[in-house]
Amino acid sequence: MQSRELAVQALMRKLEALIYYANSIEDYEEKILQAMLQEQDYEELRQVRLTLAECHVIDCIERNALLNATAIAKRLNITKGGISKITAKLIKKDMIEVRRLANNQKETYYRLTPRGQKVFRIHASLHEQAQAGFIRLFSAYRPEELRVAGKFVDDLIAAFQSRMERPDSES
Repeated sequence: MQSRELAVQALMRKLEALIYYANSIEDYEEKILQAMLQEQDYEELRQVRLTLAECHVIDCIERNALLNATAIAKRLNITKGGISKITAKLIKKDMIEVRRLANNQKETYYRLTPRGQKVFRIHASLHEQAQAGFIRLFSAYRPEELRVAGKFVDDLIAAFQSRMERPDSES
């Protein structure tokens, strides 16, 4: 039993390190994004300061037709107020535009502008590079190991979701 407890403690330390790196990687990705915006031949994007959250909203809008702020918030696990602030900034930066359906003028949807589509392509290429790196990493594992890893990640996601739904709990 003691070796199991030691193994759990070691795994907890590794998870803490992983969470630390996951939190730090956003700053790194934002720097890479800014560098790519500078390197690309997009003169109009050189002076635009974009956050990763803004890029994720751009990505979500492009990949999902007819999303309103509530739907974007749900997909990205960001508050509706946070999405409202981000979309307002993206409108000012000429990355997205507001659309309404002819038969429903009340509901607001978003669509990328040509400028927003350029940012989407740059951001998508960053994701493709990251995905290629993970595919190389995962290729070292046998199918059974990948299934176990997948189950572990599913369990972690469920635990985080449960905790987010009950922030005052100790579980």
